[in-house]
Amino acid sequence: MPKLYEYFGLVFLFYSDDHDPMHLHVQAGSREGIIMLIMVEGQLEELRWRAKRGAAMLNEKEQREAEAFVRAMKSDIVEKWTAFYVEHKRIKPERITRRVK
Repeated sequence: MPKLYEYFGLVFLFYSDDHDPMHLHVQAGSREGIIMLIMVEGQLEELRWRAKRGAAMLNEKEQREAEAFVRAMKSDIVEKWTAFYVEHKRIKPERITRRVK
């Protein structure tokens, strides 16, 4: 499962055997949620959360932080999704140490 980003206690990753729609797994300690990127004609329309079976869900603050990060990084996330799932390339993880806006 390739790790994409580490961002202020949140870890964003893909699972190697995942599926559409485009989504990320977001971990914070033992908690984990799945955030789906709903794209319409190449534009991010909506973010939707769902719990990962068997894991405690991220708290509200973590979800807000993750959503802000995903909105700021959406183009890079789409590129990484394509690189990993379509082009079968390796993804190099990034540690982001400055707040995104």
